[in-house]
Amino acid sequence: MRVSHGPGNLLVLDLSGVTSCDALGLGLLIATARRARSFGDGLCLLAPSPSVAAALGAAGLTRLLHVHSDLGTTAGAVFAVPAPELGAAA
Repeated sequence: MRVSHGPGNLLVLDLSGVTSCDALGLGLLIATARRARSFGDGLCLLAPSPSVAAALGAAGLTRLLHVHSDLGTTAGAVFAVPAPELGAAA
């Protein structure tokens, strides 16, 4: 498998098959978003199940990560402005 890295790429994670998400999973999503932003890319979470969406909301991540209900809504996703909370770890 080959992955293209370059500014302006959008990494889309299809979460439709994920039935639950704990703190470790949320941390992995944050780390992935940080890594994507460090390359000038963006991260979009696609179609999270209701329980995953609830976990994202409870952790406040719906304000920090781009979450879309279906692929059609990702076309206009804006990810160029990084959220300060997801900046490099201290």
